[in-house]
Amino acid sequence: MSRKPRIAFLLQMFGVGGMPQWLYRLAASLRDEFDFYFIATHSDYILPEYRAVAHTAHLPPSKWRLAAWLARHQIDLVQFANLRLYADAARLAGVPAIVERTDGLRNGAALGPKHGLAAVVASTQGTIPHIARLIDRQKIHLIYNGIDHAHYQQATPERFGFAPEDVLIGRTSRLAGGKNISLLIQAVLRLRAEPRHEHVRLVICGGDNTERGAPPMLAALQAEAAPLGASVVFTGEVADPAAITAGYDIATCTSRPENEGIPNSLLEGMAAGKPLVATAVGDIPEILTEGDNGLLVPSDDLPALTEALARLIADPALRQQMGAAGQARIARDFDLAAQAEKYAALYRQLLAEHGRWPRRAWR
Repeated sequence: MSRKPRIAFLLQMFGVGGMPQWLYRLAASLRDEFDFYFIATHSDYILPEYRAVAHTAHLPPSKWRLAAWLARHQIDLVQFANLRLYADAARLAGVPAIVERTDGLRNGAALGPKHGLAAVVASTQGTIPHIARLIDRQKIHLIYNGIDHAHYQQATPERFGFAPEDVLIGRTSRLAGGKNISLLIQAVLRLRAEPRHEHVRLVICGGDNTERGAPPMLAALQAEAAPLGASVVFTGEVADPAAITAGYDIATCTSRPENEGIPNSLLEGMAAGKPLVATAVGDIPEILTEGDNGLLVPSDDLPALTEALARLIADPALRQQMGAAGQARIARDFDLAAQAEKYAALYRQLLAEHGRWPRRAWR
């Protein structure tokens, strides 16, 4: 067969977010060998940049409609996340190889049925023991998300006009309730109430969730942060936050339990050489070692979060030391080229084992 293998990624949305952005980087790295298709089922908003590396489509979350589309386009391998619906559609269409990609337990989303899957990619170590109860351990592959660390290290920092001596506390995230951005706003309000923290600023990089039915949060968060005046910046949605992340002095994640695997935003902060302050939820402790590349705090613990931020605000040398430790970890375990090649090797293996389209006739 002369054409390149066709790989379809099925997600609820292909806007700004950790998983779609990783798939964008992956497709950009491997498109010389594979043809990629991005199919969104819960939002018709797809970032224009994604169309440069993949064919894109918005389809309803219907097993039959998805199966018909996959069959018509003769997809050789489907990779999906979160919804078993996608695997059932791929099986119905006769797609030769189906891969589930998990990102933490996510309220049990990673623990759905595994029958008919050729492989499961675990993007965190912590999920593997749970998944291994559902599928042969030989079919589980640990592959972290990859980061182009040079891109973040070389980015010109965006400081939004703040002074060099100001300390920018940053959060990059979709604006969703489980991200608990209100907690970070409250912590910065507490810090700024003290004269010694007059130089503290807050940057929130991200826009509202574009999935149908998702409540808008930007206006409410801006109202909560209004007492900060000109000391807070809401950037809105940004497709490539490298310059903004490079401008942070401290990168944060204040999410509640069951809302994170390994957050892409923290990997980006590490790549940019920033110390981390994050809640100890999901698989964040897998990348954030207390006292090494950042500080961990309990979920929803405002005093602990405020104290951790104050510690780093007061100690520029510690911030630099932790930032360097994070950069070293990214280079060692999260290099984009290395992780992309692991995916490519898995795709090659599965296509060799299961064949390519058509495995059986569409019905």
